[in-house]
Amino acid sequence: MQSEPEHQAQSHEKKSFLEGLRHNIWGVVTLVIVAIACFFIVQIFKKPGQMSVLESQAMDMSVMVPPKGAVPVAIAETTLEPISGSVTYTGTVQAYTDEDIYPRVTGRVVKMLVYPGDSVKKGQLLVQLDVAGSSEYADKRMEAASAEDAAMHNAGIAKSEFTQKKYELEAAKEAQIATEKAMAEAQANLNYWKPELARQSNLLQSQVVSLDEYQKELAQFNVAQAQFEQAQAKQREAKNTKLAAQAALDTMIHHVGHQYSQAKQAEAALRYATAYEDYTRILAQEDGVVTKRLISPGVVVNPGMMLLKVAHIKQVRVQAEVAGEDSDKLALGNKVYIKGSQNSSQEQIAKITSIFPAADPASRTITVEALIDNVIKIQPQPSTATDSQRSFQYLPGQYVVMRISTGERNALTVPTSSIIWREGKAKIWKAGSAQAFASDKKYQCPMHPEVVSDKPGKCPKCGMELKLVELNEAKQDSQVNKTQYTCTMHPEVIKDAPGKCPKCGMPLVEKERGGKNQANLVDIVTGLTNPDKTEVISGLSAGDQVVYAGYANLQPGVSVIATDWNDAGPVTLPKASEVQGNRLDTSNNWTHEQMSGDLMLKVSLLPAKGGSNFTVVEVSKHGGGAVSGVGIVGKTSMPGMGDMAGPDLHGTTSGDGKAQLKSDLSSGLWRLKLTISHPGTAPFDTTLDVEVP
Repeated sequence: MQSEPEHQAQSHEKKSFLEGLRHNIWGVVTLVIVAIACFFIVQIFKKPGQMSVLESQAMDMSVMVPPKGAVPVAIAETTLEPISGSVTYTGTVQAYTDEDIYPRVTGRVVKMLVYPGDSVKKGQLLVQLDVAGSSEYADKRMEAASAEDAAMHNAGIAKSEFTQKKYELEAAKEAQIATEKAMAEAQANLNYWKPELARQSNLLQSQVVSLDEYQKELAQFNVAQAQFEQAQAKQREAKNTKLAAQAALDTMIHHVGHQYSQAKQAEAALRYATAYEDYTRILAQEDGVVTKRLISPGVVVNPGMMLLKVAHIKQVRVQAEVAGEDSDKLALGNKVYIKGSQNSSQEQIAKITSIFPAADPASRTITVEALIDNVIKIQPQPSTATDSQRSFQYLPGQYVVMRISTGERNALTVPTSSIIWREGKAKIWKAGSAQAFASDKKYQCPMHPEVVSDKPGKCPKCGMELKLVELNEAKQDSQVNKTQYTCTMHPEVIKDAPGKCPKCGMPLVEKERGGKNQANLVDIVTGLTNPDKTEVISGLSAGDQVVYAGYANLQPGVSVIATDWNDAGPVTLPKASEVQGNRLDTSNNWTHEQMSGDLMLKVSLLPAKGGSNFTVVEVSKHGGGAVSGVGIVGKTSMPGMGDMAGPDLHGTTSGDGKAQLKSDLSSGLWRLKLTISHPGTAPFDTTLDVEVP
């Protein structure tokens, strides 16, 4: 509960506030009446088209976006020339084959003569094993040799003792040897033709070979069968002859046979011992590179235990995972240009040798493979070598760049960088005069409606003559590019005929386009492509000009001017005389740059607000270097106020190439005309519109 004094105090304060408000309200009403009267007086006496101060300040400056001047871009001309389409992928080198090195006998590793990365040649010793019992097999070889000599000696004695049967026995032996040899040959020939005939029979059933081919194989088999039967008959005859000749010499013949048997056994033991000894020396079967070493010296190894892995890379397989949309353009035999890196200048030309029949289910890519020779011949140094040495250009697992050809032909081409893809369609900025874009004459193929040209000719797909048609796009272009009129203070006001601005009453002026050409975005159909050039099937004609750089901020109908261009942007900016509508506003952070001759001009407004501000002019040489002593004279005016003159600007650039000119421009749209003078250079003028916030 409030006390009585507090309540009285609040009542008094409320009464005082109401009395004050009663006295002041007549002052507020009076000010409002005066303001309204002044507004109407100004409206009555102001000149036609003139804007009041209140209107100027109340205007929404965000809509004041006047027509831009010519945009510097890089322009190229479409040409008819040979083009090779290609797609580029990262490939992986694979060995032609991999060989796993295993021992064939149990033994201890004495030497491991190679390491991963070593190149090896066919027949080179890789691993040396120590096998128990080597001396034993050497003794057996000597015993076998002696036994063979003894058997042959005893056989000679037997022959001398039976001289009367010598000729008969020798004849029988020779006959037997001949028939055995013939029989062996016939048997071997028959053994070859039996499975071969069976294989041909299966191929005939599968319709892989013809009946004639099968019958030829059957004839060969029949001949082999006949030869075998004939050899059998001769063998039987020789056997009977031998039995008759040896009837009286059974004992001796048995003795001689026994000696020969001993000799054969000794010979077999010798071969076995020799082979066993060879198994201790593990040799390279082909030229290659060691990729793995799994055993160290001193380890006892058994048959089947892998010692080394050798990649055979005199030829290598180069594989790339190609996207599905590109794989449709490829075929066996297409050229492949392979290099070790993107920056490498050496390319090796190969051909597609394999396209895998199935896509990877995860990446949806197709494996494409090319087979290339991988041997580099290096000439020997006279002091160190006598023969050429071999090394390998690529190693398994290495990444390479694979540029795969998709076709070659003569075609209309444009720089690949000029093509813009939007919603899956190819578009391009075409530069030309307004009159050229206004033409409603287009030529179209009756069979391929997507083929459209500005000029008559033949369809690149079917060769038919293009027919003259009227397209909606052409009619739209003619509407867009006709002369239009706008207000200098209200650029959003655009009319098709002269008149006055409905907002401020100022006379409308022809909408400036600036430059000689304008750019419009047109649809094209592309064909072959590579990083440099792309084939244009329709949408352009030979000699058309297209923008290939500097189109990031282009809009249809915007004027463009061709300038030299590099990776960093325009090499030179357009001259002031070539550009209309130069402007300082929020779009360029109140900074404008241009070039005249070899001088680079940079104009800024600091700070970018109405009131106390400066126009800063910086002059430098193209390529860098401040220019001092440059005289600057400027005139200012407000176009929206009947070109009402503002402050004059004067100054000279100092040692840093800058001149800071006191401007004191108020909020609104100003026009600055600057005259730049420098000894040895002809004076030049530039005009800028400054939108002071």
